[in-house]
Amino acid sequence: MSSIEAELESQIEVSKWVDQHLSIPFTFPNDKDKWAFSCFDIVIEHHSSIVALSDLKLYGSALALLRVQYEAFIRGLWLRYVATDDDLSRFKRDKVKPTFHELIEAVETTRGIKSGLLSHIKDKQWAIFNSFTHTGVEALLRRMGENTTGYDNYEREDITNGLRFSGLILLFCASEMAILTGNSELIDNTVNVLQNYKSK
Repeated sequence: MSSIEAELESQIEVSKWVDQHLSIPFTFPNDKDKWAFSCFDIVIEHHSSIVALSDLKLYGSALALLRVQYEAFIRGLWLRYVATDDDLSRFKRDKVKPTFHELIEAVETTRGIKSGLLSHIKDKQWAIFNSFTHTGVEALLRRMGENTTGYDNYEREDITNGLRFSGLILLFCASEMAILTGNSELIDNTVNVLQNYKSK
């Protein structure tokens, strides 16, 4: 079994765990939580798409979704923890005022995230995510071999790293969804799955 196949199996297992434990009815105390949940929910869908595309060796399309998945995660956090009623009103009109970097800074400040993980991901990965999504140099170089261009020229490490990152964002969102349930056992179990995933 190749490293890509092994990682695909791992991601399928993670996806199954999330589906089994979080495909449940949700109620929302306010509109912000409802909109945030929708962001987290679409992150789960993007993860499933990334896994399915990777399984079909459609790596360019799979990697192009990493930026979209990360954006959905950050927007969900911002809506849940930072946005005011006026912000939400603008969001509903598709007029989010802060830049993406400002959304991240606001979330980190509000949540007291001292390690700056969200900013670190943006600073280190954002340019390459943009290239994947917008058919830039990083995306195209990975398809080029000496005599061919296509899926078989991707480095295994690029694909496995992309899958691992997508799974990490999936589990961050699953943790946020668990928090929305108010079920302490589910919250603890989901956080444990996340911590075990991060330690591998």
